[in-house]
This record gives sequence, structure tokens and C-alpha cells, in this order.
Amino acid sequence: MSDPGFRYNRSDFAPLPVTLRHLDIQIDFHATHVDGIIVLHVTAREPMSAMHLDARNLDLSEVALLGDADDSHDALVSAHEQALTDSAEPCEHTIDGDRLHITLPRTVAVGETLRVRCRARSLPSDALLEGIYKDTTPPGAPQQYMSQCQQWGFQRILPIYDDCTAKCTMVTTLSGDVRYTHMISNGNICAQRHPDGAAVSASGSADRKQITFINPVPMAPYLFVACAGTWDQLDDAVRYPSGQQVKLEYLVTPGHVDGARLPMEILKHSVLWQHESQEYAYRHDVYRTITMDKSNFGGMENVGNTTIVTDAALIDEFTTDRRLEYAYAVILHEFEHNQCGSDVTMETPFDMWLNEGFTVDVERQYISAVFDPGAARLGEVDDIRAPIGGPLAIEDAGHVGNIVRDGFNDPDELVDGVTYVKSAEVIRMLRLIIGNEAFRSAKNLYFARYEGANANTDQFFDCFIEASGRDLTQFKREWLYTIGYPQVTATSRYSEAERRLTISVSQSRSGSGGLFHLPFEVALVGADGQDVEARTVELTDASHEIRFDDVDAPALVSMNRDASFYGTFEQTDVSADVLASQVRLDPCAFNRVEAMRSFTDQQRIRLIEDPGAAVDTAWLDLYIDLLTDTAIGPGLKAYLLRIDEQPMQRAHLPNYRTCNRVYRRLQRAVAEHDFSAWVAAFNAVDTTSRGNSPRDGLEARHLKATLLEALCSSDCAESQALAEKHFKEAWNFSDRLSALRQINRSKHPARLDILNDAYRDWQGHNSAYAGYLSVIASGPGDDVFEAMAREQSRDTFDIQHPTLNRALLLPMTRNNDQLWTPQGLDWLARTVDVLAPINEYVANRVVDALQLVHRMPSPLQADVVACLNQMRKALDAKATPSVAGHVEAYLSGVKNGR
Repeated sequence: MSDPGFRYNRSDFAPLPVTLRHLDIQIDFHATHVDGIIVLHVTAREPMSAMHLDARNLDLSEVALLGDADDSHDALVSAHEQALTDSAEPCEHTIDGDRLHITLPRTVAVGETLRVRCRARSLPSDALLEGIYKDTTPPGAPQQYMSQCQQWGFQRILPIYDDCTAKCTMVTTLSGDVRYTHMISNGNICAQRHPDGAAVSASGSADRKQITFINPVPMAPYLFVACAGTWDQLDDAVRYPSGQQVKLEYLVTPGHVDGARLPMEILKHSVLWQHESQEYAYRHDVYRTITMDKSNFGGMENVGNTTIVTDAALIDEFTTDRRLEYAYAVILHEFEHNQCGSDVTMETPFDMWLNEGFTVDVERQYISAVFDPGAARLGEVDDIRAPIGGPLAIEDAGHVGNIVRDGFNDPDELVDGVTYVKSAEVIRMLRLIIGNEAFRSAKNLYFARYEGANANTDQFFDCFIEASGRDLTQFKREWLYTIGYPQVTATSRYSEAERRLTISVSQSRSGSGGLFHLPFEVALVGADGQDVEARTVELTDASHEIRFDDVDAPALVSMNRDASFYGTFEQTDVSADVLASQVRLDPCAFNRVEAMRSFTDQQRIRLIEDPGAAVDTAWLDLYIDLLTDTAIGPGLKAYLLRIDEQPMQRAHLPNYRTCNRVYRRLQRAVAEHDFSAWVAAFNAVDTTSRGNSPRDGLEARHLKATLLEALCSSDCAESQALAEKHFKEAWNFSDRLSALRQINRSKHPARLDILNDAYRDWQGHNSAYAGYLSVIASGPGDDVFEAMAREQSRDTFDIQHPTLNRALLLPMTRNNDQLWTPQGLDWLARTVDVLAPINEYVANRVVDALQLVHRMPSPLQADVVACLNQMRKALDAKATPSVAGHVEAYLSGVKNGR
């Protein structure tokens, strides 16, 4: 039975009544609209007197039945032309919402084939970024069109069985303005029509041209791409060890080819790394990267054509270090989807985690190979703990968290921290439990068994059970089908007489369900800072003992190495002295930082519970020791010195106002404990010298930003002058942005003038302008709302542009200085009212700032409930079902106590 709380449920994804074998498609791009023709070649799986296709907001001009055709490969091109132009028998049809119901002239028997042709017109939007939509058009060029078909965008172009299992071959002809430099679709350019690979004049029109693509590899409709635009092109190639060569094309905004040169090198490196690590070789002639200005997502795999947002696809003077790392990640991520997503495709959206979780795991391996692996893991855990979009926070809200969902209101809801972060952690834990070799055998079995087909969650796990010989029932049930996470605690004791160290581990859980099957990595560390013995054990019960026999007493016990499982962990018997020792001694970079965070959390909780307490001098002294320790590299030092605003103990997370106050106090205490030492450390870090690569100096810039943030917490004349000097002298955009952020957070007398100068210099570049907007929204003063309103009124700001609305609006959802004030909550409600009809995906991310309302203290909870009720009253639940669903879920959480 369908769950009344969701618009889409599992029962809505029954097997298709037909096998979709092939598509003939023609798409004609015009200045204001797109005309299309589609011919569906289907074979009946059951007797049929009607067909029911997905069709959304289309103006249909023909629905007709064609006769039989020669579908052999050699006849594809001629059959394509005939299918698009032959006379056909009209079919009666009706449209009911998003469904096209076609009455067939007779009942079609099982195994019988037929061809149905539809003609339709769509009106692309520059705000609704699904189907074919209007992207930013270069000056003097014809309208730029991009497409986004995941999850159900194809039905906004032409009628289709918009289902993951509708994998088929296709031939696509695109036509458009002769001035377009490129018109792109899936597959290879038809050599028969275009022997030189170029478009030809469209018959009967001197100002239009056309090009045909043949895709002989079955592909799901959500992977379809059809775009037309004006780009410059950078060409290269990569050759596999076998000798197979793949042509690489990078299509970029005119005049920006130089920005694609490093991304092209990243692509070449990632293709070969992926081949070596994943044993995969690309199956097409050309792999094309297409830059786009507008998208709700960073990139989209489209079988042979990856679309990536410009500020991630290009690397230039305005690329931040974070964006640089993201460029490496997204380039590899989208290429890996050729194997996991395109060759083997999820069976339904409920299996999206298979596509994304595995791909993110491969992406993470690549980032760890290219960058510092310790810093990479710290960044991954930061994503897990992110206070709004992180999966732990999502699960704390109590409504979502099961990787295999119960239902959804919009498929974009599945593009979240559960699918992309938690599921990647599940893949990582699975590898730790069954071992690297068994994991490799299992994933190879999976991709071989389902190559060219679809797979579901059960089929994926069947391969891992078969290859490993392990019972994974508990692992699969709790990690995939329940909301919640393990909460693990541990203590250790050493017996001198028995020369034995014993670790007692206890497991409970949040949410409802059974206990988890999880890996737990632990090591004994000697006084020399080296591991004496390390193990990975498996926890399945409420308690477990780990014994190390015949060992000397270790200097420390390093538990839950590198966050070996997804969830929370606390070593309950650890003292401040032991934590300080671990910060200095543990050879595991992640656990050194985790020990420092735990030490800081002890201070934080003490100040929350006793606001009059003094900050511990031992904690402050440890900061100075770390600050002056030249043996610690800049990347690790940046993490060790950083103070997070959110506590480690999740029970305190919803105390936003109190946590913000304590965070500010801790920052000031650290800086003022020995201000001159912080200044000396800041000045000693050189980020003005240029390296040979944008990666050079990345860790130093991270450290410089951390030091500046601490210094500027004092908001004195000296710190203000340091920030201004750094802003003016820095050449790297990360340095400039971090300095500007601190200036905006201060009472610098020239703050507004410096901000205006930054706007003037940066507003012409999308990435730079987005960085500027994020700085404005992070202001701690009550003038931040006036500043944001001023930015929204400028001609340069477009609330329909996803990069810009995210840059200005989302930082305010994390601005705990101002969001929880009456003015802040009123801003949030009004923003959702305006944004939801424009972009539900981003509006949901704004609403999600309130997801822990059921745990908020009084009187904040009452204020937030009033804010949610204000949204509920303003929203049109039919027009924006996903946002309305989020609001209702959070209100019901208060009512039900979760």
C-alpha cells in the first residue's frame, strides 16, 4: 500500500509492460522553444490495448503508430530517417497530469513489436533546471541550451517510459542555428552522415544545421543529453595500456580555454588511475566534458558527455582551494559513473545509493591518492558531521536516514547527505569487514554480472555475499533500512600481572532497529609515537571485549582509527592529560585531531553547563605548544588548531545560541592567551610565494586562514590591520576570500569600503561573485539582513541562478550569530516563500536549518515552530510538494516528540 506521506512509493515502480528496445529522436532547437520527435520501438511483455507514457508540460501535436522496420545495426541510419518522416496511423490519446495515455488500434500480443511516434514542443525555462533548459548565453550567440534528465527530465522533452529499466539504444538528430559551435547528444557522431565529424546544413534552411549521433550501448533515459551552444573546445586524448585511445574534448565558455588546461590534465590522470584501480576501460570513442553555468548539482553523467558547472570545470585565478579539490573529485566522480550508473544502472530511484555510494567511494580513494590522505579523511568526517546537510544531522531529525528510502515527494530529495555521504561510508565499512581482496572480487562480479543491465540492492549484496562467503544480513538490514546510527563507547584497562590490555566496547543506537554490524579499528601506541599492534575487529552485539595479550603497557590506546565506522564514538575513561598526550603522540593524523576536538569539547561542555567557569589553562597551553611545534606540517596543524562551532556531543547541537556564545568565547581565549605567538605564527606562514601548480601551498593557506580566524576573534586594531594587509597582498583567491570574511566579521573602520571594492572587482566572474556573496551572508552583526537585501537588489544578482542563490542564501542558514533571532527567522520564512516556486532543491536546504526543531530548547523551539507555521501557510503544497513535505515533517516531529 502506498504511504500517504509520500508522493512516490515503491509500488509506483512496477516492471514495465514493454521492453524498450530503441529510440529514434529528433530535437530542433529554436530561440524560444524546442520541437521534438520520438519513435519508441517496444516489444510487449504482456497483452496491451494501451500505452501509458510519462509526459510533463508538453504540447503534443502527434501520437501515431508506425509499421514494422529493419532494426539491424546496418539499417539504423536509414530506419532513423524513415521513422521520423514516414506516414503513420494516428492514435487516440489523452493527457492526465504527467501521463500520456495512448489507445492502441488493437490488442498487442506478448512478444509483438510496435513503433509509436510522438511530436511535441517544450518551452525551456531559465529557472526550472530539468529537461532542456536555458543556460547563460554568450554575448552575440544564439540561445544556449543544456539538459538535465536525472531523474525525470526526459519526460519534459518528449514522451517516454521514464524509468531506469528502460535501457535502450538510440539514434538522435539535433538541429539548430547555424551559429552554434556545438550540438551534442549521446553516442558517437554518425560517420555515414558526417564523415568529417561536422554538422551539415539542414535541408531547406540555410541558417540551420543538423548532426546525428548513434548510441549503440543501451542507456537509461535519465542519462540522455541534448544541448546546443557556443563553446571553445580543447582537445586531447588518453591511451590505455592496451593501446585503446579515447579522444577527450573539453567544451568551455568562449575565451576560457586556458582555464580548462589543468582540468584536462586532471581528467587524463583520473581516467588512467580509475582504469588501474577499478579495472575499467571506457567504451566509446569520445569522452566529452561540457561546462554549464546553471545547475542544481555540480555535475551530471550523461554517457559520454559529462556536464559540470563552470566554477568546478575550469580552474583560474578565482578558484579557491576547496574548489580545486572539488574539481579533482567531480571530474573523477562523473567519469566513474560510466561504469557505475551507465554500464550498470540502478533499478529504481530507491537504489540510487548503488550509483552514488560506490562512485563516491572511488572518488574518495582518488582524492586520498592525490592529496594528503589524513586531511582527506578529516574532510570526509566533516561532511558526515555537517550541522545541516550532514547525514548524522539528517538522522537526528528522525524523518530520513534509511539509505533505501520508504518513499519521496521529489527525486531530488534523494540527492542528499544520506545518499552521497552515509552510503559511501557503508561501502567503506563493507570493505573493512570483508577485506580488500574479497571486496575487489565482489565488485568485479557485480559489474560483470549486470553489465548493460540494471541492478538492485539485493543483487548488489548477493555478489558480496557470494564473493566473501560472509553472512551480511545484519549489516545490510541495519545500515540500509533503518534510520539511526551506532553510538559506541569504550574503556580500556591494563593488567601489569597478566601483561594484558583489555578494551570493553559497548554499542547502542539512535533511532529504532537492531544493533549494527560495524568495523572497529584500534591500535596500541608506544611512547615513541609508533603503533605497537593494530587490529580491525567486528562489533555485532551490545558489548564486546578486545584483548591484547603479552604486551607492555602502551602510552595510549588509539580507538576508532580514522572513524572506522559511521556513527558516534566516545572513550569514556579518557582524561584531559591522556587526550593531550594523544594529540602529541598518535601516529594517526585523524585520531590526533579527534583527540584535540574531544579535549576542546570537554572545555565547551563545561562552559555550557557553567557559564561562569574559567577556560582551562592546560588546554590553552596545548594550543601554544601546537602553534610553535615546527615538526607538525601545515595541513595537520590547521586541523589541530581549528575550533569547531558545533560540539562533538550531539545532544548539545540544537542549543545553537549557547554553542555560538561558547564558541566565540573559546576562540577569544585562545587568541588572547598569547596573542603575540599567534601573530608570529601567522607572519611565519608564507602564502605570497607562487608555486608551479595551484595545489602548491594549499596546506599553508589552510593554516593561514585558521590562524587569521583565531586572531580576528579579538577584533582589535592589530588583527584588523593583519586581515587587511593579507587581503591586499595575497595572490591566491582562497587567501583573499578568508581575509575578506574576517574583515566583514570585524569592526574594521574601512569594512564597507573594502567590501565595495571586492564587489567591484569580483562581480564579473561567477565564482568570485559567489565567494563575495557568501562573505556578505556570514556577517555576525544585525546589519547582515540589510546587506543581503542590498545584494539581492543589484542588477548582478539573479535569484533564479542556482550558484548565486546558494551563495547568498545558504550561508545564512549556518550563521548562528543571526539566524536564531526574530529577524533571522522572519528572513528564513520569507526566503522560503520566494524561493520554493523557483527552486525547490535549494529551498529545501534552507528549510533544513530547522530540522532539529523537536530537540530545540525553549523558547527557541516556539519561535521556530511559529516560523514553520508561517511557511506552511504561505506554501502551495501542490506546486512545491517537496518543500511542503519537509515543513510538515519538522512540525510533526515537534508534535510526536521526534
